Amino acid sequence: MGPASRHLPPNWFLHSRLKLRHLQVLVALYTHRKLHLAADSLGLSQPAASKLLGELVAALGEPLFARKGRGLEPTELGLILTRRAKAILSELDGTRDEVNALQDGHLGRVAIGSIDAPAIELLTPAVADAQRLHPRLEIEIQAGSSNVLLERLVAGQLDIVLGRPMTDYDHGLCRYREIGIERLSLVGRRGHPLSGGATLRIDELRDQAWVLQARGSILRRRVEDMFHDAGAPLPERVISTNSLLMTLSYLTQTDALSVISEPAARQQARCGQIEILAFEHQLSTGAYGVILPVHRAPTAAVGLILRLLEERSPGARALVPQPVT
Repeated sequence: MGPASRHLPPNWFLHSRLKLRHLQVLVALYTHRKLHLAADSLGLSQPAASKLLGELVAALGEPLFARKGRGLEPTELGLILTRRAKAILSELDGTRDEVNALQDGHLGRVAIGSIDAPAIELLTPAVADAQRLHPRLEIEIQAGSSNVLLERLVAGQLDIVLGRPMTDYDHGLCRYREIGIERLSLVGRRGHPLSGGATLRIDELRDQAWVLQARGSILRRRVEDMFHDAGAPLPERVISTNSLLMTLSYLTQTDALSVISEPAARQQARCGQIEILAFEHQLSTGAYGVILPVHRAPTAAVGLILRLLEERSPGARALVPQPVT
């Protein structure tokens, strides 16, 4: 089959009589990796599930899964179609929630993902305002790294992300508006031996114990770059964790140092849990902003959150995200 013959024509899904059941089988097979388990999860017989999968393969002209050991792995085409299928099914679930919410007399539901800095500085007060204005609005907030949150946004599991636009992501799927910079702080426990003195130099930190985000994370790379740029060897005693709770717990019980989001550091310092240490370097993980999916129109609940974020965001520019570049 030549490359041109594999191109899908306009309205290919109508010509192939694509049904939602096809998409459900595809997502179930991606989840379970075995046909009989996928069929069971949907209340179908295995032959019925196999027939639906075969119809999809016929419509696309290429296999969607390949056998690997005792299970199945999606092909590149299978990954593309599964990602789109998840988004379509999630949109239909969202339609149900929004219609039911309208009938019940409230604004519906919104799911928001956020990295640390905007969660503290912008999202918390915006959500508090939203709940005051619409007490029955259902709000779900998820924390995580930008790449994980973007995956959930594209899959339809989140409506809004406050995070960084990842350079290796498919930016044709997202729109982005920058609203701030995530600055970082050097922190230690209250009464840390290095606190209360002169501004710390990097050569004073090499032999300290540290608790940092996992290798490969943006924050961890910023710390490692700081040592490299100063020509200093990296610290040898490092505990790695992506849990802010574990980081704070470890800091309060040891003399370890860490670098965390500046808003989180200020919040915990006000509680007397940690201290922000004077340091010669200014650190940042870079810009963050509002990220929305390209192919989903904002609901009334999403529009409300965007408006409330706009009221509190740096600058007075409207939060109408632009395509990520």
